[in-house]
Amino acid sequence: MKKIVAKQVLMLELFYDLIFVYAISRITMMIHHPIDGSLPPRIYIEFIIVVIFVLQIWLYQTVYINRFGTSRAVDTVGLLISMFAAIYLANNINTEWRLTFHAFNLSAALTTINLIFQYLFGSSTHFKRDHDLQGFIIALDLEFILLVTGLIIGYQYGVYLCVAGGLIGFLMPLVMYRIFRPEQVNFPHLVERLSLIIIITCGETLVNIPHYFKGAIYSPLAIVIFLGVAALFGVYTLLVERFLNHHQHTRGFIAMYTHVVK
Repeated sequence: MKKIVAKQVLMLELFYDLIFVYAISRITMMIHHPIDGSLPPRIYIEFIIVVIFVLQIWLYQTVYINRFGTSRAVDTVGLLISMFAAIYLANNINTEWRLTFHAFNLSAALTTINLIFQYLFGSSTHFKRDHDLQGFIIALDLEFILLVTGLIIGYQYGVYLCVAGGLIGFLMPLVMYRIFRPEQVNFPHLVERLSLIIIITCGETLVNIPHYFKGAIYSPLAIVIFLGVAALFGVYTLLVERFLNHHQHTRGFIAMYTHVVK
């Protein structure tokens, strides 16, 4: 089988990732403020939902560039619009959903409709002839409809529709798994992009552990924490660089969804 030639990661993609550095820092703040010495289960559930919501947007943009992006004007403009919306999205991440309901979900809706236009007009293939294109657009259409309907209804009931929209956008490709063609995926590029989001997450971890590194340099707690973080990153690096075949023909879904869990 023909070896896959890795698609180059664009500088604009890396610039786009910088926004998610900020988004991830905002997400981690959701679980940094215990109530009466502990965090209620509701906060953890909200944290997981927001992680899924934000990362599925990042994944759709990454998948578009991976499968269909050709560095044309539509790709550049689409990515810039996604960046603009992602800044508002990230800035409205908190545990008080009522306060930022409209701003957050309007940003998500703008990003979603922008992705729909990118998939429709940025692809070199025709919608009716490409099952991959159809699958992603169906998922994004459903997410967009639920987001807009939730915004129209308002926070009290609309929040459930908006959450459902994000979850459907995340899970729908799994439901339609078999329609996607492995040969359309540039797996080396996808792995590189996924690795970058893990590095961003690890960077956020390093930002949040320095307060343990006080006092004696041989503090057992500091050593254990440092070794734990280093071990996690080391195991991930070993799995990606030594055991993962970067040039296989695959839909890439296992890699994408396991990275969200990580």
